[in-house]
Amino acid sequence: MLSKLKRQFFAGLVIFVPLSLTIYFVWLFFLMVSQTLLPLLSHQRWIEIPPNWVRPISFLLTMMLIWSLGVAVSNFVGRKLVDGLEGLIRYLPFFRGLYEAIQKMTEAFFGTNPIYQSVVLVEYPRSGTYAFGFVTSRLSGKALQKDDPHLCVFIPTVPNPTSGILLYVREAETIPLTISIEEAAKILVSHGFVPISEDLVKGKISKT
Repeated sequence: MLSKLKRQFFAGLVIFVPLSLTIYFVWLFFLMVSQTLLPLLSHQRWIEIPPNWVRPISFLLTMMLIWSLGVAVSNFVGRKLVDGLEGLIRYLPFFRGLYEAIQKMTEAFFGTNPIYQSVVLVEYPRSGTYAFGFVTSRLSGKALQKDDPHLCVFIPTVPNPTSGILLYVREAETIPLTISIEEAAKILVSHGFVPISEDLVKGKISKT
């Protein structure tokens, strides 16, 4: 009886933990987004808004603002305005680097032209052990005074895939994977509990 209750409890725990954490992060996302216009809506005196509706309205207006920015940058005039604003930010010493770093991380995961091209496995930090790598660019090898092509590979850390190290690796010494950037990030965040299927490996490392 005790063994049965234990199995049932852990079966419920497997469902409860991911479900509750997902709801929690969705709630955090809602709070973060709705905080953008919350002070403005709370202190405005033109329209009377019930207190319970202030945060949901702030969330909806912020999402509409984000969508409007996407629409604006899709035309020539809007793109020029955004470029001008970015140009002003790049004149600020500290905020310039902060803005560019956040912009690159955002483009990597949400941009229409993400900086990460593909996912590979790289022997790191020593021979015989492998780490996920996101390919950002390819080099002919001349820049590194080599004859064979190299890949610029970003090795993310766990469980925060937005930080890591950058390596230049011989393309022949990488294992290409057919998974997407989002799927690789899911494996990293889950600490490897989400496995890599063997049919996702497109090749083997060639030793020279």
